[in-house]
Amino acid sequence: MEAFQRDVVREIGAIERALSSLDAPRILLKGAAYVYCSLPAAMGRIFSDIDFLVPKAVLANAESQLMCHGWLAGRLSDYDQRYYRIWSHETPPLTHLRRGTTIDLHHSLVMPTCRRPVDSQSMIDDAIYLGGGWWRLNDLDLILHSIAHLLLNSEFTHGLRDLSDIDLLFRNLSDKDPQFSRRLEARAQAVGLGDFLYLAAMLCHSFFKTPVPEKWLETPAPFFFSLFRMSCGVRHPDTRPALQDIADFALMVREVFNRFPSRILIRHLAHKLMSATRTTEVATN
Repeated sequence: MEAFQRDVVREIGAIERALSSLDAPRILLKGAAYVYCSLPAAMGRIFSDIDFLVPKAVLANAESQLMCHGWLAGRLSDYDQRYYRIWSHETPPLTHLRRGTTIDLHHSLVMPTCRRPVDSQSMIDDAIYLGGGWWRLNDLDLILHSIAHLLLNSEFTHGLRDLSDIDLLFRNLSDKDPQFSRRLEARAQAVGLGDFLYLAAMLCHSFFKTPVPEKWLETPAPFFFSLFRMSCGVRHPDTRPALQDIADFALMVREVFNRFPSRILIRHLAHKLMSATRTTEVATN
């Protein structure tokens, strides 16, 4: 585990050198931030890519500099290129030609097309400087970004890990500050994630007995709570819940609906349907 964390810090150093001429803040996100800052959520945490964010105005410049230092995007269809370049909150994943390490380069914390009005810019503006050109989200927003990432996603292979991140961060930060819960609730309401906070608190308490305020557990969300609890649980084929596939599908539909306004949603679903049909035809033939 220590070797993995040293590799992550070393890779962040390589990224820092590649972007040394970029005159803009770089905000480490998720696992990379936890490891770089030696936060409790880094304990035992394994991840395959390094996520960080730069302002959209310098996104193309940052991507070009990374490409010059060996990180390249894989081959994508025209549709997928348009998805990343116009709608997404990140570029296509960049993989280093020699080391095989992967970067997810963000310009926003949530999809710009997202129906949910999350104040991503406020969270970016309040980031904390770490030195060496690197920043991280403040303590409140570390948790809120983790919550948004989990509940606006439909890939739950690491759902339990994400809930563990939230649990560990909350325990550590609330132990240091008796008013942390109150401040977190106020911040969640201010950036548009109030109901997400309550749902995540219910899930964390269900799995880890996270010591959240009792009133957060009284917020009714039984349907989505049940779906997320099923999808975030055990995924081993021999022990997973019988209805987990149905829960996954329902949450995938919810995610796509939340990510896109109606005009883009129809186009996106039509493309996915056509792609699935072509894949089936190729497999049949």
